[in-house]
Amino acid sequence: MSLSEDLAPSGSASIAETHDQAVDATVDSSPPAAGDADSHILLRGTRRSQLGMPKYSERIRGRVRMPEPREDGSRAYLRQLTLTTLPLLAADLLLLVFAVSVCTLLGLQWLNPADPTSRAIVWFPAIAISFVLINGVLGLYPGTRLGMVDEIRRLTISLTIVALITAARLRPGGAGWLVERLFFLTTGYGVAVLFAPMFRSMMRRLCSQTRWWGFPTLVCGHDATAFGVHQWLSDNRRLGLRPIGVVTDPRVLELDENTTDFLGAWEDARTVAAQQHAYWAVYVDSLDEGAHVTDAVEKYLGNVPHVFVVSKLTGIPDHWNRHEMDESLSGFQIDQHLQLPVPKMVKRGMDLAVASLAGIVLSPVFLALSIAVKLTSPGAVFYGHERVGRGNTRFKAWKFRTMVADADKAIHDYLEKHPELHEEWERDHKLKNDPRVTALGKWMRKWSIDELPQIWNVLRGEMSTVGPRPIVDAEIAKYGEHFETFCNVLPGMTGLWQVCGRNDTTYEERVQLDVYYVHHWSPWLDVYLLARTVRTVLFTRGAY
Repeated sequence: MSLSEDLAPSGSASIAETHDQAVDATVDSSPPAAGDADSHILLRGTRRSQLGMPKYSERIRGRVRMPEPREDGSRAYLRQLTLTTLPLLAADLLLLVFAVSVCTLLGLQWLNPADPTSRAIVWFPAIAISFVLINGVLGLYPGTRLGMVDEIRRLTISLTIVALITAARLRPGGAGWLVERLFFLTTGYGVAVLFAPMFRSMMRRLCSQTRWWGFPTLVCGHDATAFGVHQWLSDNRRLGLRPIGVVTDPRVLELDENTTDFLGAWEDARTVAAQQHAYWAVYVDSLDEGAHVTDAVEKYLGNVPHVFVVSKLTGIPDHWNRHEMDESLSGFQIDQHLQLPVPKMVKRGMDLAVASLAGIVLSPVFLALSIAVKLTSPGAVFYGHERVGRGNTRFKAWKFRTMVADADKAIHDYLEKHPELHEEWERDHKLKNDPRVTALGKWMRKWSIDELPQIWNVLRGEMSTVGPRPIVDAEIAKYGEHFETFCNVLPGMTGLWQVCGRNDTTYEERVQLDVYYVHHWSPWLDVYLLARTVRTVLFTRGAY
């Protein structure tokens, strides 16, 4: 799983970006790059048989479980475990209070039950205890290293189990008892599923600003990548890992005791870990280290309870990859789910549900915008533009018209008069200050509501609610070898590009985001991206 959040997707930033900021002095003897290898890392596990660990050690997928700290460190460990867990537990309980309160208020308004408040008070302790216990079993406490998508998945599973347990305990009552109780159950479940990630995300964000939340984490490596990982963990404190410094060979990087974040040399690793109460360590191996990694982990980090072994050979870690371990080979497997029939059916079902609901709820908005477009400028209300679809087919992607009539001819004439804009047009296939856009069109583009008619494309099966950005024929060449990947799925109304900067990203970044989505699709990723889209639209990030 990912060391990042919205690994997002959003969490796919290269470690190399923080490389040069963290350490200026690197020497030519550092391990050579393999393609782009030095800018990426991959989390992988280690077998107990390879480490020669004692019986009470155990291998947990993606990490090495070492003997617990000595007795004087156990209390500190339990204290830190408590400090890291309690805020998330509090967020979950506040979520339940919020969900029950919403149910009670709506019940009073619509159903007028005899005494909903006392009923909620009776049910709450059992629901709360069940929720907390199931969360614990699913690894949501302390929730260290959980990316947003994985956290949403586990929370949804937990809330579904709680809802099913509660439904099984329903008993017949007076007249209308079934409608009343099903209303409370379904409403509470829906509210909890919708707001659970928000409550946790806000709590993680608040706690990540403090010095006491998160497990102290030691970063170890042989070159400047270790400092890049340290900086990356510092920027992603919501994961519950609090980087305390770097252990590396000071002679290779020409470091001294005044170097920021440098804690000591390799021979000091055990002492530093004990003094700093480091319960987690991230070990960045070198390209030529190979099987000696496990020996180094045992030798230098034997007193650290949890150790991640990271490789720069195989790309950035993420929690959509399944890390596998053979007796002689460590690696990972990427499942391209959208090549399989069942995931395709699941995604299509989600598309139909979301598009149908959105079409019904937003029908007044459609009517109002249609009238506004017709009144403010001559021409059709809708504009259909040919785009590339799945299987290299062509379809018309519909939008509310935001430009003047004969826009294609107008842009040709405008570019002839302003040749300095040719580069921007060729690069992005749009202009930041496009003279063809009407006043109403600018407003609709700012809030991205001009694309709402694409709900019709989704219902027709030409697009998906979430997917790669739909492109035109002129953009095919820019996708290069990735065009075949693009053609394997339906283009989407929203996607990674829309929530990761939109028009503020380069075209190469857009392509990489589309490819990443296709390779790492899951229903939980779609749910996450839909939620992120709402936030992106509300803050009008990168829209023009």
